[in-house]
Amino acid sequence: MNLFQKILLILLFFPIFLLAQTPEKQKLKEYIIPDKGDTVRFYIYTADNLPKEKVFIYLHGSGDLPMVNGDDTEPCCYNNYPKKLMAEFPKDYAFVYIQKVGLPYYLKTLNNYTPSPTFTRRNNVLDRAEVADKVVNFIKKRIYPNAKTIAVLGHSEGSDVVAKLATLNKNITHICFSAGNATPQIFNDILFTRRQMQEGKLSAIQAQDKIDELMKGYNQVYQDPDSVKDYFNGDTYKWNVAINEPPIENLLKIKIPIFVTIGSHDDKVPIEASDLITAEFIRHRKTNLKSKVYLNCNHNFEEIKENGTKISHWKEMFFDFLDLIDKDFK
Repeated sequence: MNLFQKILLILLFFPIFLLAQTPEKQKLKEYIIPDKGDTVRFYIYTADNLPKEKVFIYLHGSGDLPMVNGDDTEPCCYNNYPKKLMAEFPKDYAFVYIQKVGLPYYLKTLNNYTPSPTFTRRNNVLDRAEVADKVVNFIKKRIYPNAKTIAVLGHSEGSDVVAKLATLNKNITHICFSAGNATPQIFNDILFTRRQMQEGKLSAIQAQDKIDELMKGYNQVYQDPDSVKDYFNGDTYKWNVAINEPPIENLLKIKIPIFVTIGSHDDKVPIEASDLITAEFIRHRKTNLKSKVYLNCNHNFEEIKENGTKISHWKEMFFDFLDLIDKDFK
């Protein structure tokens, strides 16, 4: 290929390079860690590139999407990646986001998108906790060795991850267990079914049939707990087994400060299953827990008024955690 042909090729693809989203465009620095023959990618918001003594790590919930999709000609979709929150965070914190193994940073379109086999194989709470453990160690050793605060907030499925992570890694100083519950996932499903029965949405026999079918399904899952080829309720058997490790067992092992947050009208987690955490800490005479219920809020901390207006308490929840780190936990 001669020089003219090379220039022509560059010019041909130049618009694509301009439109494609990159970490640099979002003021993110990408770090890569090899792991089990795969690649762990995490991102740090780098608005100022200054040394930090405080690190904040966000572990998002379930999902199989890239961090960003779309291009500069249309509004971008930031899938689980909290772009706006990162920019509004206190400047003394380094904000870290860990992408799930096997998922891309960017895709222009989600048309015909399917997650990779690597993601399917690695996607479960226990694997995510082990990955996060490696990331924390890398950050402490290679990026911010003088960090005195390493706080981790896990939301939804991420709450199960952070509860496990804090039992693995001694560099972590504070955790927030957000929109999670004390119990196995199976108990979540049972509680919601019983609620539907009590509210008259299901008859007693319909509810019992649904629960019996649920038990049958979970029993099948545990016959092949490591399978990533078989699915139950839309997720692999391995994912289901990992999500059913009771978080309360991990939380009770932790000695660092814990902040538990949940919406009173959480539509994914029965609030009673979150209340159990506070009750168990009282019963065990443990004093390293603080909790807050965000009244009339759903799973994503949106308050819905009677007229349908939505008020987000998402940022407030994160900053409540920071306030506890700076003041009440001391």
